[in-house]
Amino acid sequence: MKTINAVHVHRLDNCVTLTDFAEAGVAVRFFEDGLEKVVTTRESILKWHKMAVTSIEKGGSVFKYGAVIGFTLSFVEAGDCLHIHNIRSSGIGG
Repeated sequence: MKTINAVHVHRLDNCVTLTDFAEAGVAVRFFEDGLEKVVTTRESILKWHKMAVTSIEKGGSVFKYGAVIGFTLSFVEAGDCLHIHNIRSSGIGG
C-alpha cells in the first residue's frame, strides 16, 4: 500500500495537510505528540489539501495550527477531504 506524509502542526488539530496527491485507500502518515499515526483516505485528496484525522460532527470545529479555521457543513469521517464542499470559514481575518 502506498503511504504519503502529511503535516500535523498542533495537538488540537483534527486535520492534516497532505504533502502529495492521494487516491482513495492511501495510507497517510503523520506525527502527533511524537507518535506516528496513520489514517487511510476515503476519497482522492489533492496535494496540499486538508484531510480529517478524526470524525467531526456536522457543525463541528475544524482545527489547524491549534485554532478553529472553519465548521463542517456535514458529518465528516477520518480520511475525508476537508475543503469548501464540506467546511465553511470561521470568518477570522476576512
